[in-house]
Amino acid sequence: MKPTAKITEFLFLKVYSEIGRYNFEIAIVNLTPDWMTKTKETMELVEMLGINPILGYIARKDHTVRFLIHNPTHIPFYEKWFGENELTFVEADAQEIEKLCNQKGVVKSDVLLVHSNGMARYQAFEDVYFRTSEFDLKLIQEILTYQN
Repeated sequence: MKPTAKITEFLFLKVYSEIGRYNFEIAIVNLTPDWMTKTKETMELVEMLGINPILGYIARKDHTVRFLIHNPTHIPFYEKWFGENELTFVEADAQEIEKLCNQKGVVKSDVLLVHSNGMARYQAFEDVYFRTSEFDLKLIQEILTYQN
């Protein structure tokens, strides 16, 4: 498992709670063909409805994202991969991701919020409200479409 500058199957996003980002939680998004299809459908719906990017968004139930919980006794190895960025792509196989999730524990996402400007974020509600940093969903979709 290692960070990469190119778009890969796994996207890591920084996660925040109501009190900020103190425990190094991240969200792991698996950019599968199914993810691509569902997010494109959602983006098309947002565009069709003409949702104001400042005031509105479309929320879609999406449980494909896992919020990785971290014990705050030390900084995890993947934290340095972000640098000053809010997201990073990671080259890994599915077994490596599963092992990481099993070691740390995860919370499944409740919803994907999509704005008409193409920006999106995931959120989950468990003991604490978690939300990812925003990312450019439309740009990722365009690059993945071009790559395939």
